[in-house]
Amino acid sequence: MRKKRIIKHRKLDIMSQLTNYLMRKGKKTLAINIVHQTATEVEKSTSTPFLTILEGAIANVKPSLETKSRRRGASKQRIPVKVEERRALTLALRWIINGAKEKKASKAMFEKLAQEIKDAYNKTGEAFKKKENIHKEAMGNMAFANIK
Repeated sequence: MRKKRIIKHRKLDIMSQLTNYLMRKGKKTLAINIVHQTATEVEKSTSTPFLTILEGAIANVKPSLETKSRRRGASKQRIPVKVEERRALTLALRWIINGAKEKKASKAMFEKLAQEIKDAYNKTGEAFKKKENIHKEAMGNMAFANIK
């Protein structure tokens, strides 16, 4: 039987994580260009540094609770559980990128991503709505919770 060891995770900065989540089919230079164009677009329109806007947007979109299916008795129940910091960051970045991809406008990806980041910073947009919906579902199922 193997020994249980603690897995050490590498700490990546937010920009490289955003680039990696945006990358498709190994085209990292394209993803880097999109992130840099997004950064210049956000800085141009808000006149504040991109990292502060991005960190604020991620802080607004990070979930604190999520629901997981658990089998209790003969039925499955959606039980709210606390979200770890690493998973919350992953979900926030994923929701921001998916919110940008779902926009119907015939704009370039960097424009849609910049708009979604600004919307998340202002507590609007698809990513923030997703967080609110998940939080409402978790609060609705709080009767099943065993949160410590």
